[in-house]
Amino acid sequence: MLGKLAHVAIVVALVSTLTFLILELTPGDPAAAVVGPNGTAEQYEAVRAELALDAPVTERFLDWAGSALTGDLGTSLLPPRQDVVDIVMSRLPVTLELALVAIVLSLAIAVPVGVWSAYRAGRAFDRVSSAASFALISTPSFLAGLLLIYLFVFNHSLAQQIIAGTGILIGAVMALGPFRRRGAGGELGALWGRALVTGMGAALVLCAIGYFLPEFPRQGFSRLTDPAGLAENLRTIFLPALTLALTEIAIFTRVLRTDMISTLQQDFVLSAKAKGMPAGHVLVREALRPSTVSLITIAGVSLGRLIGGTVVVETIFNLPGMGTMIVEAVQLENFPVVQGGVLVIALVYVLINALVDIGYAAIDPRIRRA
Repeated sequence: MLGKLAHVAIVVALVSTLTFLILELTPGDPAAAVVGPNGTAEQYEAVRAELALDAPVTERFLDWAGSALTGDLGTSLLPPRQDVVDIVMSRLPVTLELALVAIVLSLAIAVPVGVWSAYRAGRAFDRVSSAASFALISTPSFLAGLLLIYLFVFNHSLAQQIIAGTGILIGAVMALGPFRRRGAGGELGALWGRALVTGMGAALVLCAIGYFLPEFPRQGFSRLTDPAGLAENLRTIFLPALTLALTEIAIFTRVLRTDMISTLQQDFVLSAKAKGMPAGHVLVREALRPSTVSLITIAGVSLGRLIGGTVVVETIFNLPGMGTMIVEAVQLENFPVVQGGVLVIALVYVLINALVDIGYAAIDPRIRRA
């Protein structure tokens, strides 16, 4: 545990130092940005003295770092002169929620698809999911966001029809699947009965989703604390989160599929099959848990990466998150906000990775014993 805490401290210190040095080398003068084009020379010199811009770089960095250790990240240079901590704390929940919802959506879709792709490796479902994964990975987030806006915002009825049609198609394929098998009539009848129920269930679920699909806003964000509540919050966060989730769905699916295929060849899984255990029991109870170590690794890294990489999506959907905050601060040369934002993102990132390391031990006893 002490080693993990030391790692967190070292990474945060390095990120803070590099950010400070990069901002020092960035063209521009924060004092000029504060005074504005109509400011006098006396005002300019007064601002430089207030910000201690004439002090040595090391002195200013140590002063900022010492204040940061006490929770003081400075004050915004531009009006209204808010504390950087207050600005960050108003933006961070938006980015955290966006990243968390994206990860939850990704796992909710990728886990069943990856498990079934591994179970049906080399067959039609596996080939279709592999092609879809390749397409999703190849699609940049800005294009995915614009396409989702076009479909779900400006063509809502078309989106409903596509979801319902997809459900009917999937249900039909699942129901007719047993007819591709060869066997006795009684066996085929039993298989078809189960497949028919499963296929109809899948079709009904997707048709219901299409029918009750809400209309999504083009941009904007409703906080959980707003009077509209949770429903409006989820309605405004869904499309941005789905935009981020598309690439993660593809990555998670391929990672889990690869590990599941390997696990399904292990002796304990083959033994469960030999005992006549149902396929669902073998896949979920026997093979899934030992196959998720790599998935947890990737999911943890992805969560940290999404928190620090939501700029494009937040801009497209006009979300008041950390990404847009840092971009706006850089454009306005509001460097205390940039430094504070980067420091908080780095801290969240390394803490998430530390939690992922702890999660390894909970899932795989071999790592805990090591």
